[in-house]
Amino acid sequence: MIKAGFSKAELGFALSAVSLAYGISKFVMGIVSDQSNARLFLPLGLTMAALVNLAMGFIPALTGSVTIMFIVLFVLGWFQGMGWPPSGRVLVHWYSINERGGKTAIWNVAHNVGGGFMAPLATAGIAILASTQLFGISSYHGAFILPAIIGLVVAVFAYLTIRDTPESVGLPPIEEYRQDYPNEDHHLFEKEMTTKEILFKYVLNNKWIWVIAVANIFVYLVRYGVENWAPTYLTEVKHINLGASSWAYFWYEMAGIPGTLFAGWMSDKIFKGRRGPAGFFFMLVVTVLFSFI
Repeated sequence: MIKAGFSKAELGFALSAVSLAYGISKFVMGIVSDQSNARLFLPLGLTMAALVNLAMGFIPALTGSVTIMFIVLFVLGWFQGMGWPPSGRVLVHWYSINERGGKTAIWNVAHNVGGGFMAPLATAGIAILASTQLFGISSYHGAFILPAIIGLVVAVFAYLTIRDTPESVGLPPIEEYRQDYPNEDHHLFEKEMTTKEILFKYVLNNKWIWVIAVANIFVYLVRYGVENWAPTYLTEVKHINLGASSWAYFWYEMAGIPGTLFAGWMSDKIFKGRRGPAGFFFMLVVTVLFSFI
């Protein structure tokens, strides 16, 4: 895209739309998700994100200017933001407190798998279009098309396998099934609440939500900084060819899988389900490691 006349600053600005929309969407669509069936909500978001990617691949005009790319990427980020809220809902309903850290860690490996395969898939998409000249569009559009096709396949798989809650399929609540209650009285507080009640009583007025949100900003600054720019850094500064840099980034993501699983185990077994201190500890480790880079 730089060869097509775009500068890094312009592309960086366009890419920022994804992060901006993703953050807003996780909040807004999270509210909608609380009142929705996760089996429908998650595949819908993934399908729409894949369709936007396909549109960017097949319609050259959508990558024709920075303004248009910003708008399209904002829409893409919005649909991507529909992924985490239903995932969190499913995890809480299907796994009890003393196992939730480990199970969430397994779920979180999706970040590494998706992020790791992103660069090789994009490179493969570019190579396929370059060698076949399909559709008569520029080869770099293959970076949008191939991942989108895989996204559509995963959306179908998600729809076929996800179930909203144990109760929706005739099973008891997970706390009752595992005898793992959030309090000594063995009392479940789960009840249907209005959107207004959830938002103003339990979210916006909860200081710890704000603390976690601010902390998460800095986690994502690190993650997206590496995710968006590592391949460019490797090719332009370290002079590694595109294919090799893609696989280097792949192994960076794969290296995160053991750490993620170990972190989940630690939060369950060592921190005894106290996620706040666990998160604080992990952020300290990341800070130390980044000081060496």
